[in-house]
Amino acid sequence: MTRRTLVVLLIAAVIVSSAATLLANAWIRSPEEAAAETAPPEATPILAPVVEQVLTAEVVTRGTAHYRAPREVSVTPSTLKRGSQVVTSLPRVGSVVRDGDVLMTISGRPVFVFAGAQPTYRDLGPGMSGPDVRQLEVALLRAGFDPGAVDDGFDAGTEAAVTALYRRSGAVPIIADEADLAAVRTPDADLVPGARAEPGVQLPADEVVFVASTPARVGDILTPVGAPATGSLLTLTRSDVVVDGLLPVEQATLIEDGATVALDEPALGIEETSVSVTHVEPRPGTRGADEFHVFFQVAVDGRPPPGMVGTSVRVTIPTRSTEDATLTVPLSAVSLGPDGASRVQRSVDGGFEFVPVRTGLSAGGYVSVTPLNGELMPGDMVVVGSGGDGGGGR
Repeated sequence: MTRRTLVVLLIAAVIVSSAATLLANAWIRSPEEAAAETAPPEATPILAPVVEQVLTAEVVTRGTAHYRAPREVSVTPSTLKRGSQVVTSLPRVGSVVRDGDVLMTISGRPVFVFAGAQPTYRDLGPGMSGPDVRQLEVALLRAGFDPGAVDDGFDAGTEAAVTALYRRSGAVPIIADEADLAAVRTPDADLVPGARAEPGVQLPADEVVFVASTPARVGDILTPVGAPATGSLLTLTRSDVVVDGLLPVEQATLIEDGATVALDEPALGIEETSVSVTHVEPRPGTRGADEFHVFFQVAVDGRPPPGMVGTSVRVTIPTRSTEDATLTVPLSAVSLGPDGASRVQRSVDGGFEFVPVRTGLSAGGYVSVTPLNGELMPGDMVVVGSGGDGGGGR
């Protein structure tokens, strides 16, 4: 081997040795180094502010909105008329009728609507008397027709008011003479006080209906035009809207009549509306509820939000409240100390201190707290968890 060859081999060996050392330094780590490089980042506290607010615990259920007090309307046949009576006109669904309005026509004759507790059961005419006559006179007076003295008797003043009622509607009242009345007078007309009608303007039984209250809203049409005027012809409701719902028995004791609740349905664009509880059934299993639920009803004041009637809406019922604004922290901020007492950890000048607290009502992820010693103010930051590099958990 020549000297030159030997020098070349030595230089190559040095190069190979250096490369091997570099590779070892790059790829080989001690256990301590490996652990240090793969260890999770040091945990950092997650903070949330102390908030002063009113806390309210709630029960959330659902209810169906509808117009109040639907009632089917029918007419009582009149003994003054012969032959089948046919429906000749009907009101529009959703229309509103008031005292003295023409609700529909039967065989071309008007059917007037009034508010009254006693349903129509007989024709009325001069000389007749009874509670139904008084009810008619009160209704006529309310509709703007003066019947004279309001009493139990169908007298000249009542006759004049009935005549004015028909004329305002564009109709002519039925006037019967003694022969007409004798032909339809029942044998007991002279036996029952106030049952005998005398000649003059008559009010046939099928030309007036009394409903619980007015104004009333036309709900459904049950009989088409051209059909016989028998049975239920249509429904009337009140104009105000109510929402019927059910609550589990254990929650029903948390609400009472007059309580304020909230209705909303974001999916239908119905914004939150405050309403009042009008009725809570005293026991389960009534008004469509099973034995595990209690029926309740709330009233919507004024005009209901568009789209509410006939739909299911969310009902939020406050059950308890702090009444006044109080200090609150997220539930996760409260922990137990070694003595078992509640505490929160407050951030102070880059450090942390524990503040003992007494907890109260919890709702919506917050709990009301009262500091037992030390200071805790709105806006203070308290520890609610921990994480590293913005992640992790408590």
